[in-house]
Formats: sequence, C-alpha cells, structure tokens
Amino acid sequence: MKTKYIFFASIFALTAVMQGCRKYVEVEQYNRRELKYTTDYAYLLNNTTVFSPTFSTPILSSDDITFANLAYQQQQIESIAWPYIWSSQLVPDNTEDLNWSRPYKQIYTANEVIAGVMQSEDGLEKEKRALLAEAKIQRAYAYFVLANLYGDIYDPKTAGNALGVPLLLQPDLFASLKRASLAQVYAQILQDLNEALVDIPTTASNNRHPNKAAVEALLAIVNLHMRNFDLAATHADVALQYNATLLDLQQFATSASGYPLPFNHPETYFLKQVGQMIDQQLNPELVSLFDTKDLRRTVYMQAGTGQMPSGALRSKKMSVMVGAPNAGPSVPEMLLIKAEVEARKGNTATAMEFVNKLRAKRFKQQDFTPLSATSADQALQIIVDERRREFFGTGLRWLDMRRFNLDAKLAKEFKRQFINQEYTLKINSASYVYPVANKYLQLNPEIGQRPM
Repeated sequence: MKTKYIFFASIFALTAVMQGCRKYVEVEQYNRRELKYTTDYAYLLNNTTVFSPTFSTPILSSDDITFANLAYQQQQIESIAWPYIWSSQLVPDNTEDLNWSRPYKQIYTANEVIAGVMQSEDGLEKEKRALLAEAKIQRAYAYFVLANLYGDIYDPKTAGNALGVPLLLQPDLFASLKRASLAQVYAQILQDLNEALVDIPTTASNNRHPNKAAVEALLAIVNLHMRNFDLAATHADVALQYNATLLDLQQFATSASGYPLPFNHPETYFLKQVGQMIDQQLNPELVSLFDTKDLRRTVYMQAGTGQMPSGALRSKKMSVMVGAPNAGPSVPEMLLIKAEVEARKGNTATAMEFVNKLRAKRFKQQDFTPLSATSADQALQIIVDERRREFFGTGLRWLDMRRFNLDAKLAKEFKRQFINQEYTLKINSASYVYPVANKYLQLNPEIGQRPM
C-alpha cells in the first residue's frame, strides 16, 4: 500500500518526534518522547507557528489589489500572477500550497490533542476539557478556511452534493482522502464549535487562544456563510455581549505609536493572521470608497513603491499591526454581520445604526457624519462597501465575493487586464473554487480536482 502524503511534508517529522520512545533516559523532554502529560498537549496548542497563520492568496484573487501597468505585471512570479488571473493552477508543480497545507497541519495537530488529551497524566479534568475544546475550535476554523477556498460556495439547497474537502478527524496518516460533501464539512464545523462552547473558558491568556466570545463569533461567521442569517445575528449578539470594544483610530491619526500588538488587540476575538505578506497596489476602485477624512486611509494606507503608478496607494497594515493583519473574527465583523442581517430583513434604520457605530471610531469626532439609506437594498450595498473598507488586505473580501454569488443584487462579474490579456471571473465561475496543487494530486489522486 502506498503511503499517503497528507498535505504537508513536515507531518512525518512531527509524528516521528511525538511518537519517539524515551524508555532509556531518566529525564523526559518535550518533543523528545511520546505525548504523555496534559502539559504536552497544551504545548501543542501553544505553537503559534502552527496555529496563528491563515490564508494569504485570497488577497490576490479578490478585488482589493491591482497590477496597474505592464512593467509591474511582468515582474510578478507565478504564485502571485496565477491567483490574480484566477488560473486553473495556483502554484507551480512540486510546490507547496500553504493555503492548503497550513490548515491541514493545524487539523492534524488538533486531532492529536483531541485523540489523547483526556487520557493524559497530571492534569485536572477541567484543564483537559478546556484543551479538548480549544483543539476542536482550531479544527473547526481550519475546516472553515479550507471549505471556503477549496470547496463549493455554500448553498443550502445543494450543499449535500456540493464539493467539500477531505474530512480528517483522527491523527491517521493512512486515512481516506476522498472529499466529504460541503454539508458534511459544515456539519462537523458546527459540531466542533457547539461542543467546544461548553468547556472553553470565558477568558483566555491572549487572543491567540479562543474563549467563549471567540466561539460565538465563529458561529456567527459560519452561519452567515451558510445563509442562516437569523442564527448568525444571534451569535453575533452574544459575542458582542462579551466584547464590543472598538479601537478609536483618532488615537493614531498622526502616529502609529502605541498601536496594540496583534495578540492583545481589543477588537480581536481570535487571532488568525494573514499567512504571507502581500504588498501590492490597492485597487483605485477600493480606495475611491473611502471618504477623504476616513482615518483608515491615514492609518492603514501609504504611497506605492517600485513599479506602481504615480499616486498609487498600498496597504501598510503589516507595519502598523506589527506583523500581519488579523483575518479571524473581530468586533467590527460582528457589527457588520448584525447590520447585514437587519438589512436583509428590511430593517434599514437598524442596519445603519450598526454601520455607524463602527464608522464613528474611524473618523475624528468633528469629521464624522452618519451614513443613511433610503431602502434596505441601499443599506445592504453600503454594508458591502463598509466590509471592503474595514477588511481590505485580509483576504476576507474573497470570501464575500464567493457568497454574494447567491445574491442577485450583489453578484457581479470581475474583469482584469494582465500582460495584454483580459481575464473574466464570471458569476458562479468554477474559479471561485481554488484548484488543489498538482503536488498533492499526484500523490493522492483520490482527492480529486475541482471542475475546470
């Protein structure tokens, strides 16, 4: 039987380290023996190298950025250019796709904890159950990412037969890699989150570790993508009851000094940082959505460099946020979920209240003017634009572009020019589902490629 290559090269090294025998030494050292003590499993979940990163390629696929001139386009390497033109291949042959391998490494590590922590030694029952809950949350988030990159767009009418991703629930190197349906993947995500909610603590040492607010926020996001809008709003409400803090950008209008570190950012429920620096020109159409006095232009944007055209702007979130922007659940996203659900229900005024609560912290007090809408449809478009303004440079726009395909008034085609050729992303295009890297398919053809 051929050994399965489960998504990332280092998995075999990880397994060998964790299963190595220490019978002939007196002092046990972490990473040099079998997982045995409750603290061993805590160490696994404390590994920020494994659990902090999330996707990055969606920034290129979305309409957040642009390559505005030929010279600049010709400089781009394949792994940058291909996602930009929605190609049927995103990384070169024999190359890792980190948007795939990182979540599966998180899942494998979480499965190690889930499989063994309750039998571990020297830990209190409460500690073990909290670690079990945290592992389930990490697994749920990783599957949400994978489903929204490599699975079909979630439509409640078709999810039972829609393309999902391999669903691995045990730390087994020989598990079947056949894809589960999208409905099965989402059912597992919901099960993990709901089970974890019972035992996860109300507070965490920092936002790299989830707490109850983080779980409620994740449930809001997952239900939004499942188009369970009322449930999304309910969970967003609970998350906001735990934490509704918004960072006042007035504090940083002239200097980023003192900007909070990512793992202590007051708006962040659960830190999931963009996995790779994407330093490209911001789409002028996106920039035009900002009021000139919007502090997000001042705090998070700067002049372009290199081959970018004169007057171009690029994101400076990487430097301001001391690392990488957060793509995980946040207070602004909960407010905008509440706004979106109210707009979809026809409650225009209430929807705009949530939008303006966020925007009030994005302007100097003397410059802030509340937005208004005369219809629910207008309010919904304002909310879509506000999501673009708030989350640019995080990749979340790509996830929105996917789900808006199911909304007749929001679905649209996207066009790009790249090296003298036009590319079109049609409504409900197969290109909204990322292709699996050839490296993985050659070793595990049962994964199957997306329809082309």
